[in-house]
Amino acid sequence: MRWWKQHNQNYQGRYMRGVKHLVQCHCILPQYKGKKDPVFHKFSVFSVIDNSDTVLVKFAECNSCGAVHKVYDICKSEIVVGRDEVKSSLKIEDFKYSMPSQLFELLIQYNKELPDFEQAQFTFDNEMWESTMVLSREDLGTHVQGKILRFVGKEKFRIESFTHKTEF
Repeated sequence: MRWWKQHNQNYQGRYMRGVKHLVQCHCILPQYKGKKDPVFHKFSVFSVIDNSDTVLVKFAECNSCGAVHKVYDICKSEIVVGRDEVKSSLKIEDFKYSMPSQLFELLIQYNKELPDFEQAQFTFDNEMWESTMVLSREDLGTHVQGKILRFVGKEKFRIESFTHKTEF
């Protein structure tokens, strides 16, 4: 059995894994308005993938304009016309009640966004020990340096530093 199957089986018996990815909105950030070739805003979402490699549909709000997107595949979504918000969507405050308080406070301290909280919750719930997520990242020219959060075990996490040489 594959590692991710051993560690990602949900209550319905389907094997699950999660991924953070970008989806594109139709809004244009202010600095790109009036440009000949406008750059559309992209925002991060966390999606769950089942054992048949199907992304479980979810709804996410653009963090720039608030448009509601139906996320149906990795990096693919469609705007839900006529909806400005989804009141039933999770908010960061909701995670306070479903993850260890130390983990919640750590993510708040690093100003993480909703998809990061979803990723951390998914990792914790599925006991994906030794998984990591990026807390901070800095481009230093020839190198990238930052901090990761390593999930060591139930109620146990560790912050580690990393440095990678930038490839050109």
